[in-house]
Amino acid sequence: MADVQTKAMRAVSAAFSLFVPVVAVLWVMAVPQRLGLLIYPEQVVVLMLGAALVVVFCRSSASDSAAWRLLNTVLACIAAMLSVYVYIRFPVLSEATHRFPTETLLIGIGVTLLTLEALRRVVGWTLVFIFAILFLYAVFGDWVPGALQGRPMAAADVLRFIGADSSAVWGQALQIAAFVVVIFVLFGGLLMASGGGDFFTQLAMRVAGNGPGNSAKVAVTASALFGTVSGSAVSNVMSTGIMTIPLMKRAGFRGAQAGGIEAVSSTGGQLMPPVMGAAAFLMAEILQVPYKTVALAALLPAVLYYISLYCQIDFISRRDNIASLKDIQRNTFATVVKDGWLAIVAFTVLLSCIFYWNMRAEVAAVWAIAALVAGGLVLGLTRRSTQGMTPRQVLTAVIDTGRNTCDVLLITAVAGMIIGLLSTTGFGFALSLYLLDFGGRSMFGLLLLTAAISIVLGLGLPTTGVYLLLASLAAPSLVELGIEPIAAHMFVLYYGILSMITPPIALASFAAASLSGATKSATELEAFRFGWIAYFLPFLFIYKPGLLLVGSWFHISYVFASSLMALVLVTGGLVGHALRPLNPLVRLLWAVVGLLVIMPLAEFGGHTLEYAVSALGAVLLVLSLVLSPKPDPVKA
Repeated sequence: MADVQTKAMRAVSAAFSLFVPVVAVLWVMAVPQRLGLLIYPEQVVVLMLGAALVVVFCRSSASDSAAWRLLNTVLACIAAMLSVYVYIRFPVLSEATHRFPTETLLIGIGVTLLTLEALRRVVGWTLVFIFAILFLYAVFGDWVPGALQGRPMAAADVLRFIGADSSAVWGQALQIAAFVVVIFVLFGGLLMASGGGDFFTQLAMRVAGNGPGNSAKVAVTASALFGTVSGSAVSNVMSTGIMTIPLMKRAGFRGAQAGGIEAVSSTGGQLMPPVMGAAAFLMAEILQVPYKTVALAALLPAVLYYISLYCQIDFISRRDNIASLKDIQRNTFATVVKDGWLAIVAFTVLLSCIFYWNMRAEVAAVWAIAALVAGGLVLGLTRRSTQGMTPRQVLTAVIDTGRNTCDVLLITAVAGMIIGLLSTTGFGFALSLYLLDFGGRSMFGLLLLTAAISIVLGLGLPTTGVYLLLASLAAPSLVELGIEPIAAHMFVLYYGILSMITPPIALASFAAASLSGATKSATELEAFRFGWIAYFLPFLFIYKPGLLLVGSWFHISYVFASSLMALVLVTGGLVGHALRPLNPLVRLLWAVVGLLVIMPLAEFGGHTLEYAVSALGAVLLVLSLVLSPKPDPVKA
């Protein structure tokens, strides 16, 4: 009986998982409007969140007790019925909440409790705890002393606000997740199902070449390619690390080093255009700019991030005589392109629609999905290509998308509640004033505080939740102090993501350690070492916004070139080796000059001082190239 009930719940879960991406595609392509139906976007996300709740509550197994399976069944039924009821009643209740106080109170209670319980199951207690604190602040805000004292609200009014107001759970955060993030996760899932994974792997092997540490360079390239469509550091580690970590260990990297490299590489995927992660789409909507603006701004920092990894791997491989694996099975470049043409076409469609035809990102993704499905099904009929898909594979990819996006929908739903509470209680405004006063005394101090808060919150929250919170709390204060809006938001995004490789939790490092066989603590330490540039980059583009393509082309080119030079110098100083070993004095000189090049010296001594230090750095690198003997290839 237990097995029958479990199978039934899995079937229900699959049906509701299918519902989520299908509804997202229909809404993005404006099908209801074309049919003459007047439907609010809030009504659509009500149904999608209800489906996500059902999927989470149906996640049970035959080992669960009968009472637990019964409870899950009841919760799933309540979630489904409540979502349908709110869908029907939302147009009336949103306009006249005061006329139906009991009804909106019951809806608020149901939505709040069901969503928080589902969220607790998928990501733990952290976001639930933050919501509870703000809920108590809304009710007992007058008990808080000092500048953060608030105006108390009745608990019933707070719950009514959550359940019926468009600026709370059904607001912008959930809508972006439902109509943008779901679409891009579907694109990534279909890309993998159509053989995109093999294409990325073979392309990474071609790019890595035969130089020192080529096995680790495969990991960096593959993780960058996978990460740009997955948007999840942990899933990226588990997807590419299965191949790359054993490859690195066979070449001579220690298990902790291999795990650390994979963790840092996978974490950077959330920062790599063109797709990035869910938070990037939220940023575009919050800043009210096209998504391509965010993607372009993220490009140069992401390039620096991955080049720094390449440099470290190359220098460490030369220093430690790590073998260059010659037996990596890789196809010719022509074969890679021939076997991966469908993925190339899909990305071409996506980028052309976004950058040439100026389509919204989600609409562009739907057209790319259409190209993938059409091409994949045709190839599947021929049965002559690894890129082909059967209708069953397409269906499986769509269902998996629904399952994989449930967590994001729940996170953004609760984040929407929190943002709504910050707004309606005035706590967000009061905190912004406090941070502004602090930043007026020391902007660098405010940046340090914001970075620390971002990392601490990220230890228990996914990147999306961290970004949404800090975009409401900290980013406005940074903007008021004169920082470019996109730089302020990118700053909090970076530090939210860095929690994935920052001890003591470091989820990406933990996942990599499980594959490498090294201890979690050793892998965390190596990831922290390899990811050092990521802790500097946010400060760098705050003080030098040219990295985010802000300013003249000369300024942008100079900032990128000097930053690239600085990271090579600092990397050589830290490793103690470049193309040849560096003696202690030269090593110290490289590190110091590299850090000086990174610093905003123009703020202290004008552009002359900054250009002079950059020129000194260039001289050091040129001398290194001139004096270094031609390196011998490291043999396997």
